[in-house]
Amino acid sequence: MRQDAADFGKQLFFDPTLSGASNVSCASCHQPDKAFTDGLATGKGVGKLPRNTPSAIGLSDSSWFYWDGRKDSLWSQALAPIEAGAEMNSSRLQVVRAIGTNLNYRRQYQAIFGSYPLQLLATQWSRPASPIGAAARQENWYRMPAPLREQVNRVFANIGKALAAYEHTLQYSDSRFDRYARELSGRDYARAESLLSKDELAGLALFIDSSKTQCLNCHNGPAFSNRDFHNIGSGRLQGAQLDFGRFLGVQSVLLDEFNCSGRYSDAPAGGCDHLRFINKQVDDHLRGAYKTPSLRNLVLTAPYFHDGRFDSLEQVLDYYLSEENQLAANRNSELLPLQLSSDEQRQLLAFLRSLTSHSLPADKQAQ
Repeated sequence: MRQDAADFGKQLFFDPTLSGASNVSCASCHQPDKAFTDGLATGKGVGKLPRNTPSAIGLSDSSWFYWDGRKDSLWSQALAPIEAGAEMNSSRLQVVRAIGTNLNYRRQYQAIFGSYPLQLLATQWSRPASPIGAAARQENWYRMPAPLREQVNRVFANIGKALAAYEHTLQYSDSRFDRYARELSGRDYARAESLLSKDELAGLALFIDSSKTQCLNCHNGPAFSNRDFHNIGSGRLQGAQLDFGRFLGVQSVLLDEFNCSGRYSDAPAGGCDHLRFINKQVDDHLRGAYKTPSLRNLVLTAPYFHDGRFDSLEQVLDYYLSEENQLAANRNSELLPLQLSSDEQRQLLAFLRSLTSHSLPADKQAQ
C-alpha cells in the first residue's frame, strides 16, 4: 500500500464535498470517536438507511462488503455510498470533477494514478451524471461520448482505491484477550491468567465449547468472524418487511461493473476465485442471511444486528436464548436452541467485553 494513496484517501474520507450537497462525508457515518461507526440503529446520510453502519476498522481482510456482500473489494465498496441517494447523493461525474477542480487533489491524484483527463472539466459536463440513480443523471450520462464515460469510470474507480488505501490503515489494536493469548503462547501461564478475570476465563471456555455454544461456528479467526453469511432467523420480524440479505447480494456483486473481474480491477490472475466459484444458484436459506460481524470492540459499536434492533449485548444474548429464535430454527435459521444459566450468560458477556481494543485508530480528521 502506498502511503501517498492512504494520505490522499484520508483527506477524501473526511471531505463532505464528495457528496451532492457538500454536507456528508464518509466520516459522517464512520466516526473515529465511535470506533468508525455512528452509534445509530440504522445509518443516516442525506436520508435514513435501512441497515446498521458497520465499523470501518479491520475490514481490509474481508472478501465481501456490506451486510449482504454486494461488493467484493474495499475500493468498490467505497464508491457505492457516494452515489446512493440516501447516503451521499452525489454522482460519479460530480466527484471526478471535484477532484479535478481542486488543484491540491488533482496534483495528488496525478502523482499516484497518472494523468487526469482535463476534458472532463469542460462546462458542458458540469451536470451530475451517472448510469445509476435519478433519471436526469442517467440521461446526462448517456449524452456523454462513450470514451468520456470510460474516463469518468476510471477516475472514479481510482478514487475508491485511494479511499480503500486509507481504510487499510484502520486496524484493530490489542485487546486484553490478545495479550492473554500472546502470554499463553509464550507459556507464561501465570502472566496470562492475570490478564483476564475468572468470569472472563469461564466465558472464554464457554465460547470455544461447541457442546455449550455455537459461537465458533461463525465467530472464528483473528477478527472473530469467518466473514461469511449466515441465517440466524433475524431477517424476518413480525410486522416488518423481509430484508433479503445475501440472497440478493449474490446477484448484485455479479452484476457490479466495479467487481474483482471487471476492467477497473487491479486483481492479479487468479485473484478473483471468490467470484469465479460463487454459488450462483442462490438457495432459500440465503433469504435473510447476513455477513457475520466481528466481535471485536462490541462495547464500542452498539446497537447490534444488521438493523440495529438491539441496544445492549444482554439483549443480543436474550435473542439467542429466546423462544422466538427457537421457532426461527424451524424456518431457514442455522441456529440450534441455546441454553445457558444466568451465571454462564454473565461469564460469556464478560469474555466478549475483553475483546475491546486498548486504543482506536488515532485519526480524528484529515491532516
